[in-house]
Amino acid sequence: MPHPPFPPEDRSLSPYTGWGRAHWEAAADALLTAALRHAGPGHALINLPGPRPSWSGPRSDGLEGYARTFLLAALRIAGAGGRDPLGLLDRYAEGLAAGTRSPTTERELTGRDPVAWPAVTDRGQAMVEAASVALALRLTRPWLWDRLPERTRTRTADWLTGALHHTPVDNNWWLFQVTVGGFLAESGHRTEAAERAVERGLARVEQWYLGDGWYTDGRPRAFDHYNGWAFHLYPVLHAHLADDGRLLDRYGTRLAAHLEQYARTFGAGGAPLHQGRSLIYRFASAAAL
Repeated sequence: MPHPPFPPEDRSLSPYTGWGRAHWEAAADALLTAALRHAGPGHALINLPGPRPSWSGPRSDGLEGYARTFLLAALRIAGAGGRDPLGLLDRYAEGLAAGTRSPTTERELTGRDPVAWPAVTDRGQAMVEAASVALALRLTRPWLWDRLPERTRTRTADWLTGALHHTPVDNNWWLFQVTVGGFLAESGHRTEAAERAVERGLARVEQWYLGDGWYTDGRPRAFDHYNGWAFHLYPVLHAHLADDGRLLDRYGTRLAAHLEQYARTFGAGGAPLHQGRSLIYRFASAAAL
């Protein structure tokens, strides 16, 4: 699945990097093209290469590979008004159908269906990935969800609903319920439970807002890149996609305050402040922007 070459730099538009929107789109296409080479049967699991699985097990890791790349693909396609030159939506639709056939609580790739996704459980990693899947579906709804067979929509909604009824970690994880609930309410599945999850999650994280655009991540003085990656990403996107002016005013104002200070955590060459446990924090540092 070849991707187009990078466009030439434009130093008149971006004197420091030479990059514009087309370069970021090309970077997204290159990342997706590389990741999709590692998709398994039915495109339900994308197991990226590495020496050992995470503590959640290879099945969870494969779901993570699917969910995180699906979110990138969704942002890419929604930003292009539904244009999908790489044919990504067909692949992710196939993955939805295969992954939700028979969700399992097993951590290893064993059992009746080796590509089935892990079920959402209390404080389980599948709750995190459910948020990425739900947000991706919400962003691409006219071009993917609305065209899926009814049985696939029902199975997917049933799997996502687990995020509404299980207990998240008491930190930014409450926003995963908000994100899943926002999509399910909009698409007409488990509407009352979904709306309650949105209200419950937003109320919980509201307790951690300390002003000037900064949240603490559950524990006192737990400040890191999750401010941009979670606390300013999920609520603002939810408010935008729900066309909720009241929430947009609240979260948009906070995002603006956060960005005014956040810019000072980047070096003159554009490098972010490196803080966090994993490579995803390097990508996450750009989410609020």
